Amino acid sequence: MLSAISKRMKGEGGFTLIELLVVIIIIAILAAIAIPTFLGQRDKANDTAARSLVRNGMTAVESAYVDNRDFGSVTLTQLNAIEPSITWITGDATSDTAPDPGTLASDDKLEFYGGVAGSEEYYLGTLSKTTTPFGVYVDKTGATPTDFEGPGW
Repeated sequence: MLSAISKRMKGEGGFTLIELLVVIIIIAILAAIAIPTFLGQRDKANDTAARSLVRNGMTAVESAYVDNRDFGSVTLTQLNAIEPSITWITGDATSDTAPDPGTLASDDKLEFYGGVAGSEEYYLGTLSKTTTPFGVYVDKTGATPTDFEGPGW
């Protein structure tokens, strides 16, 4: 009886050290491929959130424009009433068509500049968590909206 048990024990071999090392190396290679891919997805999600913030802000500004027919008289109070989920701040236009990307709001804030009274144009801008600027410039006098994205716009 002991001899039969002894034969069974000798016949049941486990994995060798080489086999275990090969499996560990294969897992390490797969992890080295997958981890950078997953890290890049976070940046893409942050940039998409910033784009979405600008698009939602455009809807609120256009709604306020329907009441006033003047972007210069749109106030942050009106915008907060229309879209309270956005943190609005007043922008400071440094050019006729877009804000300076280096001075944009960040941390999920949306910068709005509606120009002077009687203005038919506005811009919205924000920085994503990847510090990429996103914004839009709209001119109601006939130009189509211009999206601004990336360093230097």
